[in-house]
Amino acid sequence: MSRKTLYFDSCCGFISAIAAENGKLTEFGFERTERGTVIGNIYKGRVESILQGMQAAFIDCGLARNCYLSAESELPDAEKYYGARSADGADGAGAMGAFPNLKVGDEVMVQVVKAPIGKKGAKVTLKPSFVGNSLIYMPEIPFVGVSRKIADEELRRNLVFCAERIKKPWEGLILRTAAPYAERSRLVDEYSYLKNTYAGVKRAFESAKVGDLLHTDSFLPARVMRDTLANEVEGIVVGTRELKEKIDGIMNLFPPRTRRPVILHDTGRDMLDELGISRQISELAFPRVELDNGAYLIIEKTEALTVIDVNTGKFIGDDSLEQTVYYTNILAAREIARQVRLRNIGGIVVVDFIDMQSGAHRSALVEELERALAADKAKCTVSAMSQFGLVEFTRKRTGTTPLAHMVKPCRYCREAGHTLKEEYILFGLRARLLELVADGATAIRVDMNADVLARLTEFGAMLADLRTRCRGAKIYGVPHRTYHEEQLNFRTAEFEIPKEAFQIT
Repeated sequence: MSRKTLYFDSCCGFISAIAAENGKLTEFGFERTERGTVIGNIYKGRVESILQGMQAAFIDCGLARNCYLSAESELPDAEKYYGARSADGADGAGAMGAFPNLKVGDEVMVQVVKAPIGKKGAKVTLKPSFVGNSLIYMPEIPFVGVSRKIADEELRRNLVFCAERIKKPWEGLILRTAAPYAERSRLVDEYSYLKNTYAGVKRAFESAKVGDLLHTDSFLPARVMRDTLANEVEGIVVGTRELKEKIDGIMNLFPPRTRRPVILHDTGRDMLDELGISRQISELAFPRVELDNGAYLIIEKTEALTVIDVNTGKFIGDDSLEQTVYYTNILAAREIARQVRLRNIGGIVVVDFIDMQSGAHRSALVEELERALAADKAKCTVSAMSQFGLVEFTRKRTGTTPLAHMVKPCRYCREAGHTLKEEYILFGLRARLLELVADGATAIRVDMNADVLARLTEFGAMLADLRTRCRGAKIYGVPHRTYHEEQLNFRTAEFEIPKEAFQIT
């Protein structure tokens, strides 16, 4: 059985989340700590005014403009779901809540359902909902709904029956498209987590001030743990003490049997770099992927589709040519499934496997590819192998590709290729500086591209981080107009400090 470990790190205004199985990267994502969206956030607000003619109220939530509360309180996500049943058993969308009896000055808990636009404030509701991987939990609405995308009527009825056995009579649940693939115990665990989250929000409301943020879905580790914790996660490793405190708090919301140890990686070095994870992430920027046996893949994306070529490389095998090719193709199928998930490759993918003569081997290879892709959260459809040894499959892309955050068109080759973005280069610079300081360096000179150094001087969060973590070491950046953007040269002894140098710490 594969062992999955989650890694979380936070630095310089960014937060990263990584999943690895037996030391191999399987999923990763990173984003700015402040994503800028307020949708789903829960605040403590105060009623500022009530307009009876409009059947609306305006709530001070601490945002730039007062939020708008409509008397026609809509069921969260009602337009996306149907097949619901209200508490009295009637079919339909469920009973809509009436406008509560409010007065100016009342303190209320509200959730943002629509972001502010122009001069209009955010739209809010008094009936919060909490989104999970398979469920949406509504603590104050007696309602059961099923995703519109689940069309099978018998399956829908079974899901409604299951939901009503899980929830309390005064609560509501919407079963999302992932619900049919989850075991009942998984749904119970997710329901318990979402319910505990709401309980925590209510406790926070009692002592909070008007305008305080009580809950947000924008915290990347919380979303990752919510979706993957019960799925064979062995442990969690974090890179900062502050992050560990937050994740310990999230962990306490889960049922005891699904909780995992949270380990602090506090060596003074960059966690992802020291554990070899940064190297695996960087490899995603290149088309060539090495297999364990010396064979390799070439992944090329075009406007219409993605092409993957399988090559034996240095692998010559110990048996017959047919067996060697078959073994290589099986390894390639497993790695292809991992790569399309990591790179978030969508659309049509054409794989040129190495030619095999055996019909049984050809069929087994397609089955292995289907089995490997089955672990992907995105929907994949695999076709039979063609007479030319080609296998086509489609994959639904969700979100953006990680490469969009890592690379940019290369100016040196007229955008025919790509180079790393300045921010990603600077994270590599930071990791190397932390390593040198941890090894005892007290003075460091870095010769680098002038534009990259200029970006560092503007990157206040990274400068502050380096000045805190490298305290006691003098670090200088020296700009060079002729250096490639990715070129970094480090010196720790016997160096001069030119007048154009920038003192980093």
